[in-house]
Amino acid sequence: MHPRYEARDLATPEVIANPYPAYAALRAESPLPGYADWPPGTVPGRDAPLRAWALLKHAHVQAAARDPVTFSSANFQQGTGAPILMLVNHDDPEHAKLRRIVVKAFTPKRVRELRPAIEAVVRDLIGQLPAGEFDGVSALCAGLPARLMVHLLGLPADLTDRFQRWSNAFMLSADLSAEDRDISNREMVGYFVQTVAERAARLAAGASPNDDLIDALLTAESEGQTLSTDEVWRFCFTLVVAGSETTMYFAANCLKVLAEHPEVWAELQTDRSKIGRFLHETLRMTGPPQRLFRQVTRDVEIGGRTIAAGEWVALFFAAANHDPEVFPDPMRFSLNRENAGQHLSFGHGIHYCLGAPLASLEVECLIAGLLDGYRSLRPGLAPTVAQTATLLQHSCTTLPLILEPKLASLEASNIAMVREVFARFGAADVPGILELLDDDVVIDFYGPATIPYAGHYRTRDEARRFFDTVLASVDIHQFDAEEFIASGDKVVVTGHLRLTARKTGGSIDSDFVHVITIRNGKWLHFRDFMNTAAAQEAFGA
Repeated sequence: MHPRYEARDLATPEVIANPYPAYAALRAESPLPGYADWPPGTVPGRDAPLRAWALLKHAHVQAAARDPVTFSSANFQQGTGAPILMLVNHDDPEHAKLRRIVVKAFTPKRVRELRPAIEAVVRDLIGQLPAGEFDGVSALCAGLPARLMVHLLGLPADLTDRFQRWSNAFMLSADLSAEDRDISNREMVGYFVQTVAERAARLAAGASPNDDLIDALLTAESEGQTLSTDEVWRFCFTLVVAGSETTMYFAANCLKVLAEHPEVWAELQTDRSKIGRFLHETLRMTGPPQRLFRQVTRDVEIGGRTIAAGEWVALFFAAANHDPEVFPDPMRFSLNRENAGQHLSFGHGIHYCLGAPLASLEVECLIAGLLDGYRSLRPGLAPTVAQTATLLQHSCTTLPLILEPKLASLEASNIAMVREVFARFGAADVPGILELLDDDVVIDFYGPATIPYAGHYRTRDEARRFFDTVLASVDIHQFDAEEFIASGDKVVVTGHLRLTARKTGGSIDSDFVHVITIRNGKWLHFRDFMNTAAAQEAFGA
């Protein structure tokens, strides 16, 4: 038996964090009056929420999305200071005209050609992952779409942080004051208005178009019609706020599913052709876009209820995706669900998401990159933090994950980490070295007590004493690591060193061998082998 919910509960943080039980409890009552929430771009605390009927059945949502004449998209930000979204806030015939022109610039070919750039960003993000547990949202999912948007639009790379901040504010998923949200919206609009105006002026002066989307939009033409600069900047910011935010959460939801379903990870590892199926089923089961508003233009009957002209409806795409009449056992993730592609997460009808192929390509490349380098993905020990600010998007703001590298990747990672310790030792950076040591680190330096730093050391505090003693006891003239050999969790380093004992002036000229055992990306056991006789002679001289 389902808990008791009302329509107003759909806007509460508890339901936003996990809306599916509420959808299941309320679906039979669809359409349901009494829902109230804010559209994207509006400012809670300044703008009033829209009051709407909630459509929760697949048949109801799909029928409304198929009938843009009766269910208008044009005015859901009316009476607010929110910037009008391009295409999203337009009805036909204006919508059809704009879309015809936009697709001349934002072509499937342009999206396909982004694959190398996407793969490069994925490699860079994966290459920067720390050893052990990390936050998948901040480390992987946030940066990927923001960096791609900057690349696609031909804008400076240092805009990525601002893109993320603008998207969070506009899509209401950031917990901001009304003033800060309004400032962010204005800053974003101001930037795109100015940038597009400058680009348009450059082209008007006879310059050749750049190979980026802004110039492509400014020069796109269909049936003799072009976009105004106002329409171009609106499309740019629409792409940023919708594409960055939604794709970030789409990617996060995919990683969460993979971490919770190791059998799915294993199947994709074996057969990459199933990644497309995986994306569809994830979008069905936990797609980020949850609902959008429409205004009814005439009296219409839905599910035995009459909704009057002028009233609002909220199309709950996510509730439709869990309708058991269309998707049996909807809370079960199934990589082999035959009709997963009937999900409505990208919309339906004339407003089907123009950026869906790009979002899917970005997440596909991210998953493929992780499958290439890692043996497994599992949840971290820290708690996952759900996004609870808005039902516009369903996901998490923090997603702790642990990746286990494949052996070759693990060995390469271990060698890179050992090299980093050596570099920090050469720079006498003891605090930096300690960051790369396991809490239970053991150091064994073999030799008699004549050598000041010979002995057995346990834990980081004793490791600090070891490295401090070494650096205080000798002057380092040469410390060359010549060969790194990795096998499993061990790295063997061979090289040559020349030292002078500060107290006696005696010299040490010796080959060395270091054997390092690594756990979770950090030194667990360090053993040092060198010419003990030469060291004893230098310190005993």
